[in-house]
Amino acid sequence: MIPISKKRLFVKAALVVAMAYFGVSVAMHAQPAPAAPPVVIKSANDPTKPVPGGVRWFGRMHADYLNQTKTKKFDLCFLGDSITQMWPGDLFGKYFGKFNTVNFGIGGDRCENVLFRLNDGELQGSTPKLIVLMIGTNNQGMNTAEEVAVGVTTVVQALRTKCPQSKILLLAILPSAGTPYEKTKAINAITAKLADRKMIFYQDFGGKLLHPEGRIVPGRLADAVHLTRQAYELWGDEVSPTVAKLMEPSFGK
Repeated sequence: MIPISKKRLFVKAALVVAMAYFGVSVAMHAQPAPAAPPVVIKSANDPTKPVPGGVRWFGRMHADYLNQTKTKKFDLCFLGDSITQMWPGDLFGKYFGKFNTVNFGIGGDRCENVLFRLNDGELQGSTPKLIVLMIGTNNQGMNTAEEVAVGVTTVVQALRTKCPQSKILLLAILPSAGTPYEKTKAINAITAKLADRKMIFYQDFGGKLLHPEGRIVPGRLADAVHLTRQAYELWGDEVSPTVAKLMEPSFGK
């Protein structure tokens, strides 16, 4: 027998879906976060359970981001792992500096580490216009594609709860030399469905790193995972127009 609490959640979810189907609008602050795919986590690593990162620099960087959350007013926040953290400063400023931007990337982070950071106070009380999220790369070696997608979804849920007025631009996990691209594509195919084009948006520029047959273009990766300066310029060229549109107050509403 289904517990009453779960029945209520099911009825609420069904009501929201029905209202959307028949064109009934839902107030922005009342919009629920997207539901995580029904997947049982069987791997030893649980991407939905908040835990601090295991790298030696995690505590220092998390403390810095907590301080920025409390002391700075920012309109655009980049959130993720080392691929986000390692943006060259001059290029980051060139493409996104005009938007009053912060970079909350931490090398080594997985979905569960970002969840810990959010639960521990990052972005608490802040109202950025847009949060650009790229996460899940480091989960690929520890979790199935479906589990990684659940982890990404859980991070998006946490952001919608913590920053309900902020739009989210979810970026697809990029191709890497260490993970079969078919697995990466399977994850992205699931998480792309999170986009409602009202508060959650999705963009995949990973194909720009690849030849048509699927090989990584020389000069795009500095190692098996991290990007070269050339690839960051490609990221900026592809994503900055989207960011500019989403930073407009009326876009998506």
